[in-house]
Amino acid sequence: MKKIQLLAVLLGISFYACGQQMVTDTAIQKTGKAIFINAGLQYISNLTYAGVKDISSVPVLLPTVTLISKTGLFLSTSGYFDVGSNGSQTEGLSITPGFVFAFDTKKQAGGAVSVTKYFITNSSPIILSSFNASFDGQLYYNFGNVFKLTLAASYRLDKGNANDIINNAEFTKDIELVKATGTNKNGFKITPTLTLYSGTQSFTQTYYTNSEVQQEVDQVNPAPGSSPTVLGFLFPPGTSNQTITKSIVTQTVTEEKQREVKQYKVLALSVSMPLTYSVNKVQFVATPYFIRPFNQVNYVDNTAMNGIYFLFTVGANVTF
Repeated sequence: MKKIQLLAVLLGISFYACGQQMVTDTAIQKTGKAIFINAGLQYISNLTYAGVKDISSVPVLLPTVTLISKTGLFLSTSGYFDVGSNGSQTEGLSITPGFVFAFDTKKQAGGAVSVTKYFITNSSPIILSSFNASFDGQLYYNFGNVFKLTLAASYRLDKGNANDIINNAEFTKDIELVKATGTNKNGFKITPTLTLYSGTQSFTQTYYTNSEVQQEVDQVNPAPGSSPTVLGFLFPPGTSNQTITKSIVTQTVTEEKQREVKQYKVLALSVSMPLTYSVNKVQFVATPYFIRPFNQVNYVDNTAMNGIYFLFTVGANVTF
């Protein structure tokens, strides 16, 4: 029976354009099973999407169950639990069917395609609450075991029928510090990762327009030969000493307007270091992230989001 590595390919790829993922690369050893199950639990200190950090984001607990077929078909479901200061709350779930494939027997090149449907409450503080569905595709290539390059694209639909396109390029390098063998079932590795996100973002832009408006005004003309005097000021003459003429005056009016703008730009740069410790079929993963956003807008007040922010994930998963 051949060694099955579909799980390694599948769970080593992020099926969302999120800043966090549970990296699992344990190959399923010689087995005749047609279906494999991977169950995991992950804590995310601040859920992001393509490097975007929502100001209302909260820590999230993410249980995930994935069914994987030897043919490459898979079905994954994830739950989202808000574990912020207000206590644990169920925010919703997502379901992802898809297909993972490889171009060669050594799995040096391949990819995955998937569709994710989100069922998250509208009032949820997590950044995925506005999502309806996403279509994702990825290709990877391992350059002689020196580093792996992954190129991904995601087409996202939100609940208001708006859409965004997200792309990311990811460079990873596995460094095995303790290698699992036939006699040693324990393994430990680190995976330096550099990810660049780009894509569209929609926001409200304020602009001003100037226009010329013609307006009719009344002009009072004194009677011919009359001149202002002190008595005339104290006791103004009647209208019989004045004439009124109509005139057209041109005025410049400035008006404030707003419009929806969609732009494709570089969104964020992420540097992370997954630490993976494996014991037989169980893996423990901890990942620190440093993310630098670019050209991103705070959707609450349309101000720029700058500076580097930190988040981390910890979790475990088992395959059976």
